[in-house]
Amino acid sequence: MRNTLKILSIPLILVQLLILYFWIYDWEKLVAQIGLITWIVSIVLGIVINLIYFKLSLKDKSSIANKRVVLCSTLLTIVLAMGALLIEFVTSSMP
Repeated sequence: MRNTLKILSIPLILVQLLILYFWIYDWEKLVAQIGLITWIVSIVLGIVINLIYFKLSLKDKSSIANKRVVLCSTLLTIVLAMGALLIEFVTSSMP
């Protein structure tokens, strides 16, 4: 199970870092349909992987580091989504 989590965690972290890159430099790709789907799937997958990590009590340093990195990158992606929604709300309410 631990190897499966590592195999899922590494691409997830890369996708979430790519979302951060696009959020900063090319936000128009994130508001396209494929961008929104990628954003939502990465958040859901990150939450699921974190729940699995928390249910398993893994004691080795590699698993603890993976758990923390996945948690941080998922929280960052959620914060970026909330920031994007806030920006969209503010700009749409302007005259």
